[in-house]
Amino acid sequence: MAVLNIEIKARCNNPEAIRKILTQRKALFKGTDNQKDTYFKVKNGRLKMREGNIEYSLVYYDREDISGPKRSDVIYYHPRKEDLIKQQLQKAIGTLIVVKKKREIYYIDNIKFHIDEVDELGSFVEIEAIDKTGKIGAKQLYEQCKKYISLFQISKEDMIINSYSDMLITKNLQIVEGTVLQAIDISNQIPEFEKPYEKIEYDKRLKDKIYLILIAYWKGKPAGFKVGYQVEDHFYSWLGGVVPEFRKKRIAKGLAQFQQKWAMEKGFKTIKMKTRNMYRIMLQFALSDGFYIAGLEKRDNPKENRIFLDKEL
Repeated sequence: MAVLNIEIKARCNNPEAIRKILTQRKALFKGTDNQKDTYFKVKNGRLKMREGNIEYSLVYYDREDISGPKRSDVIYYHPRKEDLIKQQLQKAIGTLIVVKKKREIYYIDNIKFHIDEVDELGSFVEIEAIDKTGKIGAKQLYEQCKKYISLFQISKEDMIINSYSDMLITKNLQIVEGTVLQAIDISNQIPEFEKPYEKIEYDKRLKDKIYLILIAYWKGKPAGFKVGYQVEDHFYSWLGGVVPEFRKKRIAKGLAQFQQKWAMEKGFKTIKMKTRNMYRIMLQFALSDGFYIAGLEKRDNPKENRIFLDKEL
């Protein structure tokens, strides 16, 4: 079943106040559900198995990572509890992370409300304006969502951009500024780099430039890196990668977000990058991150074609 949601998630310092408002509005209370969400490693969107007494479903969704009301295109599948679909997915594509929470579930017409207590993260409130039939439309869903944001007095500072899974991953992921030698050491662990650049190349490219070297650690272990530097009036995202054992943990995304935020703070308006036609995963990642194809440099072997990408910051 495909569904359109407009939704928000926010930190909640006073769950009792939310309960009181929902009670005054005669919201239908469906109960409290102890839920376990198992997120799987997928290239696009998010896929999770939700196991609870009230809600039990396999959910795929593709949602904007922005603050405030955001569109989420959702596909639900409701297996039987005795089905082995979770085990099949764990074997086939692997588990990304597991989120455990206690969730209170309320409804007012087509709007669903959650008051959540999430292990390791704290208290949250969610508002989901839902269109199951295609007759309500995104515009009205946005207005419904905004109405309850105001009613619950949710501030912009309390709005959450990412999912609970991303927040838990962030607890395990540390990104810091590093050195050339650290970047080289990690690049030597990445099989796609047949001949990793040596220090002399880094020194040549970074000399007298504004540059940034990022090192990602997953639970304290070096897991990835990203290097960029100034070229004329823009920032060039030159080189980066994630060690195979740490992939599909959104580390590349975390590195990209850190780099882009840093570049914006330094006053850059555009970030550019280059990849090869053979690196499809890198190209897909760049396009999903908001880059657009700005140029193409052909080579004798089409797989070696250079693809130039730009993103406005």
